[in-house]
Amino acid sequence: MNTPSDQIILAIDREFGSGGREIADLLGAHFNLPVYEKNILQNLGIRSQEDVEDLYYRDESPRWKLASRTVKGLTNSNEAALAAMEFDFLRQMAAEGKSFIILGHCAEEVLSEHPGLITLFVSANEEFKIPRIMKENGIDEEQAFAKMKRHNRKRKIYHNSYCEHKWGDARNYDLTIRSDKLGTEGSARFLIAYIHERIPALQKEQGESADSGSSAK
Repeated sequence: MNTPSDQIILAIDREFGSGGREIADLLGAHFNLPVYEKNILQNLGIRSQEDVEDLYYRDESPRWKLASRTVKGLTNSNEAALAAMEFDFLRQMAAEGKSFIILGHCAEEVLSEHPGLITLFVSANEEFKIPRIMKENGIDEEQAFAKMKRHNRKRKIYHNSYCEHKWGDARNYDLTIRSDKLGTEGSARFLIAYIHERIPALQKEQGESADSGSSAK
């Protein structure tokens, strides 16, 4: 596959409340990369967020398994048609050599053939997640716990309906990280260092910066 050596595609799955979106934004700011999540739909000409969420999650039973296949072969259901549009959009951007960050959307499997792909999963314990959810949504602890369980279930069902591997299984990601151990900012710093080690062009850039600093002395 002929893609730029400096192409970076970060595919991030995360548990609800783990700060995965905040970490993605910090990585995006550092590497100057756009971050896609639900805003991917604006690029497909879909404007109604409520209608989109309904398409995503209105069926929370795993019966899609019986009627649909993986990202390599989807059915014509509304949910699958929308997913196929999103997958094609990601494939097109990657094929054009663009660098970006994508949250969810089965990207770690959809874009698995691209050498610049780095797949990450962000988790955290409940003591970290629940206060964050309470604060961000203005709800009490019981409501936050229910919201966390509901959203994680939706994400798991969506992912497992279209991917061959299971959501959150550490064996299927390049790296999994517990954001409660370092916090979101500390986790982002750790991942920045990891990504610099993974991308050859970034390693070269670091080496040139070090050589330049030595020459200045």
